[in-house]
Formats: sequence, structure tokens, C-alpha cells
Amino acid sequence: MKRLFLFMLAATLANADTIEMMTGAKVEGKVVENNATAKTLTVEFYLGGKLLQRILPYANIKAITVNGVRTDLNAPASATTRTPAEVQALIAKVGPTEPDWFKSTNLNFPKTLDLSWPSKPTSGWSNQKNAGQFIWDIINPNASRWREGIKFVTHLMELNKDDASVRKRATNEIANMHFRFFQDYARAAWWWQKAGITIEDAPGFHLAECYWRLGSRQMALDFMNGTKLVYLDGIKLLGDMGETDRAVKMAEYYDDQDAWLLAGDACRLAGRLAEAQAFYEKVINTPAAGQNPNRVKRTTGRAQANLAAIKLFELADVSKVADGSYKDSSLGYEGQVEVSVKVRGKKIEDVKITQHKEKQYYSSMTDVPAQIIAKQGVKGVDATSRATITGEAIINATAKALAQGAR
Repeated sequence: MKRLFLFMLAATLANADTIEMMTGAKVEGKVVENNATAKTLTVEFYLGGKLLQRILPYANIKAITVNGVRTDLNAPASATTRTPAEVQALIAKVGPTEPDWFKSTNLNFPKTLDLSWPSKPTSGWSNQKNAGQFIWDIINPNASRWREGIKFVTHLMELNKDDASVRKRATNEIANMHFRFFQDYARAAWWWQKAGITIEDAPGFHLAECYWRLGSRQMALDFMNGTKLVYLDGIKLLGDMGETDRAVKMAEYYDDQDAWLLAGDACRLAGRLAEAQAFYEKVINTPAAGQNPNRVKRTTGRAQANLAAIKLFELADVSKVADGSYKDSSLGYEGQVEVSVKVRGKKIEDVKITQHKEKQYYSSMTDVPAQIIAKQGVKGVDATSRATITGEAIINATAKALAQGAR
């Protein structure tokens, strides 16, 4: 990228977009593609009278302004502030539109699928017959097929437009996909609103998160208030929003392993490491009677992995790490997640996931490494919604890897 190709010399394109670099430079060009999956922008600009095209990682970009809408790519979600009316206007403007890749994406699914999409499959598990199982097994674990997934569910919705139950399920799944795969919060919110989702529905807290991510903390909190909270989702979102005291209070009220684990995560994100350590130790040291043994084992394992990593957070200060590449791993949902961290000039240059067995990882494989690079460390990095366990594993493995170079 050599001095960002001297972008400051680039001539302005017609209807130019603005790309604000992490260096402070501003580039006038055209955003050809915003690939949220790969965390890259494809931009065009003029240099020396020639039209050039380059792909830039999010880690190098502070913000972009496209069609008058400014989006921070590396700042915390709370850094963008909008009124509830502005958020709703943004949702109404962007939500009903198709993504720029939609028309060029192929409709790709097995011809053996039952496109009536019954809520209860008539036979056993078969991702070649049941549409929901095809989405779970084939679409969700394969990032290269995420666009096809939205195209496919849109097709199901159109085919079953006279079946209210299928139409609502498809509407909800399209919202889920925009949220999980692409962090396209405006489109996700629009589809969930269209489905009539409330805070008491399963995706309710994700709709609240959309409001927050789009810039209105108050809109999110108002949506959550005065209702019966689904406590695990509530603790997670409040922690991510920086409402740490409220997250801890909710965890203490419900008083079980899952709640303590999420309270520890909220405290860790806020930099309250001693409190986080105490919650993780409580998970490990308190017997969980009457619960599924496999779930207890997984929850305890997560707490142990988080506790081990948290003790390395100070060693994971990149300013104390020697230049080089470091590898380590931590427990994910399906097994160990291994990362490779490259440090040069006392800066984290790259974070790559080198081995994993995760399946429902959604955007965590790109989002969490991008956060780590942007923040130049593991402190204050939040695990991606709907892939929390995988995100935690990436954070923990990075902390362990960085600590190697500081020893």
C-alpha cells in the first residue's frame, strides 16, 4: 500500500465518496464495493491522470462517507451518535433497498429441497431436503455462500408469499442474515421491524443492538426497558454497550453460571479485570447441579480459558512485544481456535485465524481480528453477537500469542 499510493494527490471523481484513513489523510474517490465479510473496501481514484482501483483493509480506514452518510469502520459503535428519528430515517432509507451485490448473486440450492419450508421436517435431518437444515449446515458455515443465503431465503419468501407463517419466518431469517453475516444493521432492523419483532421475541435484543450500532443508545435502552428481559441476551448487550453496572446487577439477580460468565465478559470489556476474574472463578468453583453436563463443561471451559487469558492481558500490551509472528490457540465452540499474530514496529500488523473447527462463526472471523488491529490490543474488544464463543476464543488466543513476545 506504500504510503497509501499517495492518495492525497488523487484527482476527485464525479460524485466522489470520502475515505478517511487512520493516518488522518482524506481521500476523494469512489467506493466500488464494501465487503463486510472480508472487511475490505474496493476504491477507485485518479492518480497522475490514470483511474486506479485498489482494495484496502478496514484496519487502514477510519470512516467512509457514501451518498452523504458517514460510517465509522474502526471507531466504537457508540462514537456515532444519531437521534432516534435519524436512526429510523436511516433504516427507512436503506432497509428496503437491495445490497449492491444482490442482483449479480446466483440462486444456488439443491433441486431436492422442499421449498414449502415446513416448520417441522417430515423426515430426519437432511440438508438436501429441508430448507432450514440447508441454511444451517451449508449456508451458515460457508462465508462464500452468505450472499447466496440471502438470495435463497428471499426466493423462499416470494414462493410462499401466501403462507403467512413461512413469510414471517423468511422475513426474520433475512434480518438474521444481514445482522450475523454482514453487520448490516439498517437492513437487519428494517426486516425485523417488518416482522413485528418485540424485545420479548428471540431476536429482540439483536434489534435493540441494531439501534445502538446505528448510533442511538437511548433508542436501544428504551426498546429494552419495561419488558421481561431474556437475561442472557440482556447481560451480553448491556455489557457491550458499556452499561456494565446494569449487566452485573442482572447477572447477580439471576445468579447462575451462564449469567456469571457474561458478567465476567462485561467487566473484562470495561477493563474491570479484577471483577471479571472473580466472576470467572465463581463459574469454575461453583457446582452446577441439575444442568446438562455438556453445557456445564462448555461453560466452565470458557470461564477457564477467559481466566487464563485475562491474566495475560498486561503482557499482551503490544508496546512490550518484540517484532515477529506468534501463534497460540484457545477453546472455541467446536474445539481449539488457533491464531497467528504479526507484530512489526511495536504495532499489530495482522491477525489471522490459521486453524479452527467452528461452524456457526458468522462474522467473528473477520470482525474480531479487525477490532484487535484497530485497537492495537485485546482490551476493549467485544466478541461478535451470535458468535460469542468463537469471538472469545480469538481474543484469548491473541492475548496468549502476544504474551509470548513479551516474555
